[in-house]
Amino acid sequence: MSSRSQGKGMNYSKLSLFLLTLPLTVTLCAGLAIGQGSGSAPAASPAGDAKKGNELYLKNGCWECHGYSGANGSGAPLVLTSLNAAGFVGYIRNPRTNGMPLYSAKVISDGDAANLFAYIKTFKKPPEAKDVPLLQQLLNEK
Repeated sequence: MSSRSQGKGMNYSKLSLFLLTLPLTVTLCAGLAIGQGSGSAPAASPAGDAKKGNELYLKNGCWECHGYSGANGSGAPLVLTSLNAAGFVGYIRNPRTNGMPLYSAKVISDGDAANLFAYIKTFKKPPEAKDVPLLQQLLNEK
């Protein structure tokens, strides 16, 4: 293989990594933006049951936009939310985006919302950039 084709391979490799990490970067930024405010919410929220929340997550189709892991769908990355339980309930009652449907207490009770929130809190956060060896290797190349 010539040095010219090796150079092109490296450029494609860097481009591929960039394209793979771009959605993660957008996801991180969107998660931080969503977590900034909690909206109006009940003063206290009941503790939730993550197992019931999993069932509700599937039944209500949350996975369709947020993905099964809460990080890989077209909707907000739930895995990164900094909302507390009350903020979460407030957000599903009065979402700030057109893409998120409104869920009244008749559709999802406060107890079910607490279960959903408990389930969302079980999602594993993606690794930080500093903990991804290939990304660090590319960043350290000059």
